[in-house]
Amino acid sequence: MATLNAEELRSRAERAIEQSPYTQADVSRELDVSRASVNRALKDTSPKLEKLRCRIVELLEPYRVERKRIFELHPKDE
Repeated sequence: MATLNAEELRSRAERAIEQSPYTQADVSRELDVSRASVNRALKDTSPKLEKLRCRIVELLEPYRVERKRIFELHPKDE
């Protein structure tokens, strides 16, 4: 099991496409999204594209991606 932050997930999705025999257009057709959306998912770490990055990795790699959000609370300085 590996834990990835947003940038690492973006990079992993980008690498998955680069190392596959498929183009961004092929992936977009398979996932039923626009090629522009796939391109944005690979270039931007916006949280709204997180699900698409997970889907890209799951499509092209032998992994299931479990989305988790972690929020840490720290005491305020007094």
